[in-house]
Amino acid sequence: MPLTFDYRLIMFLMLCCIVSQGPLRGDEGQTKCDALVRQLDSPRFHQRVSAAQELLLMGTKHSGIMNSEVATALRRGLQHPSLELRVAVQRLIQELEFHYQQRQLELLVNVRFPAGEIDLPGWQAFAEIVGDDRGSRQCFSQLVHRHGDSLHKCFDGYPDGLKATVSLFDPWKLPSRNDLDWALFLFIKIKQLENRKQACNWRLLSTLSHSAMGPDPQTRPVLFKRLIEGWLAHQSDPAAIRDCLLVAMRYGCYSTAIELCERVWANQQASPATQVTALLVGNALGAIEIQSHALNRMTDDRTAIVWQTLGSKPTRVRTQVADVARVILLHQKGLDPRSAGFCDLKADRRLIYRAHSLGFADQKSREKSWEIAEKLIAKNAGNEVSKDRAATPSVLRVD
Repeated sequence: MPLTFDYRLIMFLMLCCIVSQGPLRGDEGQTKCDALVRQLDSPRFHQRVSAAQELLLMGTKHSGIMNSEVATALRRGLQHPSLELRVAVQRLIQELEFHYQQRQLELLVNVRFPAGEIDLPGWQAFAEIVGDDRGSRQCFSQLVHRHGDSLHKCFDGYPDGLKATVSLFDPWKLPSRNDLDWALFLFIKIKQLENRKQACNWRLLSTLSHSAMGPDPQTRPVLFKRLIEGWLAHQSDPAAIRDCLLVAMRYGCYSTAIELCERVWANQQASPATQVTALLVGNALGAIEIQSHALNRMTDDRTAIVWQTLGSKPTRVRTQVADVARVILLHQKGLDPRSAGFCDLKADRRLIYRAHSLGFADQKSREKSWEIAEKLIAKNAGNEVSKDRAATPSVLRVD
């Protein structure tokens, strides 16, 4: 008896095979995930709970690695027509992200775990600036807990995320002890400057150079030293060098300070106040050829600082670049500048001498002091500062 074929039956069977394969044809693991996602829309409560728990277990079973099969199935679930299923999927995604972040934070504080394998928004950029030692890892872990949303916006592809985050902070109003906010603010500012050139932020610069403002140098000193160095590396405005020098000295960025001094010494047209600060910084840090730079400025009679004393007979005192040059040469010879007539001299914790205290009220007093200073310098021409370092009135020792 001849066989007859029903082509409609064949087409129906082929369609069933195609449908049964689902959207992830040939992958049993992913098909199971899709089935669990669809089960989130079950009319039975215990089936929905069971599916959610199994998806969570499958999604976090790999140590420190998100289960891509579960993640893919959940993303498809966000397109499902059922509102209840989409809401359940969104909650699962958030919970999986939270578990994943917690695992990454555990790896972050483990110094044995390679820093390059940690997957947290902003961590790799942070480590490039401040390093990946224990202190840096602990600080970033605290930043994630306090500013996780901001880090996510800045480093997960959000447009203008850096700009929006920076706008939340005002350096004049940030408390000095609020180290985490300061760390995030400086970190984001550095990333902004890396992406494009910006004008000098004088508001931030004045805050960092003011001893009563800015982050406390005693709180996380190594971290802030590295952040400040990273920020200073992007400051190119010649008018800002003097303040940058003060900032560098405040936060112990001594190598950066020497580089800034060399930029000043290479520019004879730098302002007198900048020249004075560079001389004091170079002297405090023992810069190479500091005596030569001071000698080159012995005839620079430009006024750098003017201040007025208080009392019944107020006096206006002017400090010239040449005044400071002579003080530097005296100090380098191990001599007390007060012995040469610098009677108003005052000590400074970072610069050894306060610039405003190295001037004179009149030219007659200046010329008399210069004469004494030059005789002392000539008399001690063969002396090296290293021979009698302890005799100098320094309040800062940098070897």
